Amino acid sequence: MSLTVFGLNHKSAPVAIREKLAHLCGLAIPDVDGCVLESVPVYTCNRVEVYYAGNVEVARRSFVALLALNTINYDNLAEYFYQYSDEEAVLHLLSVASGLDSMILGENQILHQIKESYRYSTEQGFVGKQLHRLFQKALEVGKKVRSETGISQNRVSIASTAVELARSIFGPLGSSIALVIGAGEMASLVAVHLRENGVKKMLFVNRTEASARELAEKFDGESRPFEQLEELLERCDIVISSTAAPTNIVNVAMMRGVMAKRSERPMFVVDIAVPRDFEADCQEIGNLFLYDVDDLQNVVNENMSQRHVEADKARAIVRYESSQFQTSVAAFTVVPLINRLREQAETIRQAEMERFFAQNSELSEELRRAFDQSSRALMAKWLHNQIVALKKQGSADIEQLRAIGETLGLAEDCLPQAPLRVVGQNPGKN
Repeated sequence: MSLTVFGLNHKSAPVAIREKLAHLCGLAIPDVDGCVLESVPVYTCNRVEVYYAGNVEVARRSFVALLALNTINYDNLAEYFYQYSDEEAVLHLLSVASGLDSMILGENQILHQIKESYRYSTEQGFVGKQLHRLFQKALEVGKKVRSETGISQNRVSIASTAVELARSIFGPLGSSIALVIGAGEMASLVAVHLRENGVKKMLFVNRTEASARELAEKFDGESRPFEQLEELLERCDIVISSTAAPTNIVNVAMMRGVMAKRSERPMFVVDIAVPRDFEADCQEIGNLFLYDVDDLQNVVNENMSQRHVEADKARAIVRYESSQFQTSVAAFTVVPLINRLREQAETIRQAEMERFFAQNSELSEELRRAFDQSSRALMAKWLHNQIVALKKQGSADIEQLRAIGETLGLAEDCLPQAPLRVVGQNPGKN
């Protein structure tokens, strides 16, 4: 049975094209010519993929029909879609699950998204033996890559890097008070990471007090008037500043006064604003650790470089596991044929030996054992060549294997079966 994936992602299509397919979520994969293949759709913000097990041409028609249900003409977007089959399809899914094919190298969310897509498709009856084996392998390899390499280690976003640097100075943040200056998108992202790291308390301040209050409610923090900024700086250990102010809002004189009242307690400040909110010379003040957006970007670039090094290790794991999977699938596919061939050969051998002994009843027990042993040896030699030939056909599709089985005269019940017709819906966007 062939494995095939059709889809597009952030590498093959710009966002203007990807967003056209966003509403595919939640729709059933249509049947083609009365046959619904095994299938698992994987939908995320940056990829739309459907994995099939079965005839490649039927799978292609199914994918085209799925698009047509959404008034999307495959031919008009054909240049953005990719198609991988068999070994390439396996290698692709394992790479996706390992974070090697993500927009942010090594990101972890995709593994959960694959797991949920597989779970939902299984519950809806889309998944048979082939895709069960494939997706179980993908989840296994995704976990293995993350446990045996550092591809998901080291923060690679400005917001997460800012909080990671704070942890490097203060350790666990459970006893730290954080001040977020500003109320834009970056301030919100930093607040997310602060909360995930268990910061004791978050205070929010902004020139528009309503905006600060909104963030405080969202993150279970407290908002304060902008006029209290100097007092808040004295209280807080971690400061994240990301305003749209046209000039500095904190100068050296203010920070010298603030630090003098902190009894040499260190303060960590991340100034993400452009122009900068903190005067550059503030970094000369003792016990004040000040980072601007360029400093953070340098850390992000270094971390990403480390991930690229780890990615080489991850790719080696993926290639090896993909090869092992192909070998196991080949053996698994022809095992029923091999077993039935052995059973059939032994049945014929026994029947012929019984007929021969009946016609030669004068033979001694010793000669009977010799003839029986000789017949077993001859049959084993004949079977060896047949079994070797069958194992070489392990990656053949259903039609080829059935033809081989019929040529060998094997019983119908041991021949590979086409996937059952199933019904259900595809999972929504993860």
